[in-house]
Amino acid sequence: MAKAVAQYMRAHGNTPGPTQRPKLTGALAAMLAETPAALLLWVTGGLEGLARALGTKSAVAIPLHLFAMALAGALYGRLFGRAANDRRGGWLFGISYGFLLWMLGPVTALQWIIGRPVAVGRAAMGLLGAHLAYGLALGLLFPQVHRLLQREIGHVNHLPGEAEEAAKRHISHNRERRNKG
Repeated sequence: MAKAVAQYMRAHGNTPGPTQRPKLTGALAAMLAETPAALLLWVTGGLEGLARALGTKSAVAIPLHLFAMALAGALYGRLFGRAANDRRGGWLFGISYGFLLWMLGPVTALQWIIGRPVAVGRAAMGLLGAHLAYGLALGLLFPQVHRLLQREIGHVNHLPGEAEEAAKRHISHNRERRNKG
């Protein structure tokens, strides 16, 4: 079953091309997407609950959360590949991924480790809202960050032989697609 799904995804263009750099794009987009999430955590008190659960102060919890979300963004780019680059459906991938992170992170893993809820009431709602806002922003920002990175690596003369030709074909295909849409 897993092999069939992998073949389906490869056949339908999920595998990133030689110049896409999905992990870097995901990490950069995630660091930008963390801004609304951190603001929501701070306003609702979710940051205090998160800091208490980690046994640290809020000033330390913010960079830890940013680092974790940057790693999650790199994983997002790796998991979704070219699908993450969809301008029309990227928001849906992103918000779903944010919900998944909330379910696996503070709701399941962290509560299991500390033996009590990370946050309750308004702070718990803020924690959910922050993850959803992060995911939504990640899904919306990923294609824009990718487009900026593509511009920067438009000159691929440093690649050897076939990789250079594949990269040039990939870039020209993306330009044609961009011009059509």
